Amino acid sequence: MNIKLKSYWIYFVSILLLGAVIRFYQLGSIPHGITWDEAAIGYNGHAILTTRRDEWLERLPISFRSFGDYKAPLAIYLNGFSTFVFGMNPFGVRFPFAAASIFAIAGWMLFLKELKLFSKKDDFLILISGLILALNPWHIHYSRVGFESGLSLALAVWGWWLLVRSLHSQKLRFLFLQSFMSAVLLVASLYIYHSAKIVVPIMTVVIFLFATKPTKQSFLRLLPISIFSLLLAVPLIRDSLYGQGATRAGVLLFSQGYLLTELIGAMIKNLGAQLSPAFLVLGKNISSLRDGGGSWGFVLPTTYILAALAIPLIVWKKLKNKKILIFASLFVLIGSAPAFMSTLAPHSNRGLFAVLGIILLATVGLKIVLELAESSRWKKYFLAETILGTLFLLHLFFFATFWKNYTTVFASQSASDFQDGYIEAFSIAHQYELGVDGKPKVDKILFSSEYGQPYIYALFVRKTNPIWYRGGSLNTYEFTDKINIGDLTRKNTLVVASLSQDLPESEADYLVYGSDGTIRFKIYLTKGE
Repeated sequence: MNIKLKSYWIYFVSILLLGAVIRFYQLGSIPHGITWDEAAIGYNGHAILTTRRDEWLERLPISFRSFGDYKAPLAIYLNGFSTFVFGMNPFGVRFPFAAASIFAIAGWMLFLKELKLFSKKDDFLILISGLILALNPWHIHYSRVGFESGLSLALAVWGWWLLVRSLHSQKLRFLFLQSFMSAVLLVASLYIYHSAKIVVPIMTVVIFLFATKPTKQSFLRLLPISIFSLLLAVPLIRDSLYGQGATRAGVLLFSQGYLLTELIGAMIKNLGAQLSPAFLVLGKNISSLRDGGGSWGFVLPTTYILAALAIPLIVWKKLKNKKILIFASLFVLIGSAPAFMSTLAPHSNRGLFAVLGIILLATVGLKIVLELAESSRWKKYFLAETILGTLFLLHLFFFATFWKNYTTVFASQSASDFQDGYIEAFSIAHQYELGVDGKPKVDKILFSSEYGQPYIYALFVRKTNPIWYRGGSLNTYEFTDKINIGDLTRKNTLVVASLSQDLPESEADYLVYGSDGTIRFKIYLTKGE
């Protein structure tokens, strides 16, 4: 199916616009609330921009200590600028991730076109692959929350595109420029998310082998990007060897003391769980709704079926698509590695890179189905066009079902997982802390810690200077999971209790509701003696 060049780019831009509408629609309120990881990214980004220090007063760190773990740095640095422009709110925190996802869709289509896995007459398949990514629930979810994996994926895709461009470049100055930019983006993806440290280097080697013949000349072309990458990665390597950059490696199966046979068995079991329809299509076996799933799957049924059909169809018909099939399969396996090599499988966040391989595999499956239709005796009845149209309508139906669920049912179900109510409760508490907006100033704020990590929301809402925080700026606050009726006798105190804590709702000055309609916080202003 040939597409004219002008039409190709019209479709290309249309897909990006569709992806942008889906990702920016009510970005600050769906999902409602923000997780404490999002709050930590937003606050530490603000702290770095304003003071050059994080919440622990570390100066421009490479790894950010957070809740007993360590976060990669680049997303936090970018968030400083985003929250400066859009404010310290969910939209400001999530904006860089949503914007990056649009670039990921564009980069994915450019990358496939440059890699030349499909013939020129199959350019429409590249557009279909981009459309599948634009409508993919997995990618959509991680573009609408402040999790680093989607941002890392976007930079890696553009880095791979520039890598392939450099390998095909005919001019030396372009070779060095493209190699340098590719190295910057690929290494930046490692600075954003820990799982990329496994996926990106291995996939870069695979892409090199598929993009060009392994000759002396091609290896020489690879030399500039290798040198640039090593130089840019020096701080990351140093932090991994002597700092906290390798802390997450503790969840890998290699660190659990397994024998070789046990290790292999565990990885095979985890891989099966990671690629199972129960996880990918139905969204089952997830640890938390903040990672998506629950009432919707990570890939639409049409995508999964086409991907699953690709391998048996090629084997059965002995078709000439084996190179694409091998590349797509490797992409799925390598992209899933951070998930199936860990103790946490199945895991959507760690396995996000695999979505590109699954989509490519589905595109290959579609290509084979259309080829079979074209070669059948029914082709004169426009069988290929009928199949393509039917699949397109089915895909849109499944997407519409997911989208309705995501913006209604999931938005409500996930309220507790996204710590809904924290920002509103702390906004009220901050008014009483300062005695502004007609509120009397209190001596103490007793705040429930039942939902976990309340301090980071206090820092987020107050935009607290980290130096002041460590100097006692939060002394007015007392965080505890033990709040009872006796606390209402305290003198001039604001008591912020959770739903389960036994204080009468009828006496509350404020009730903070979550998007699920349940009470999240009960707020009382005491007078005492």
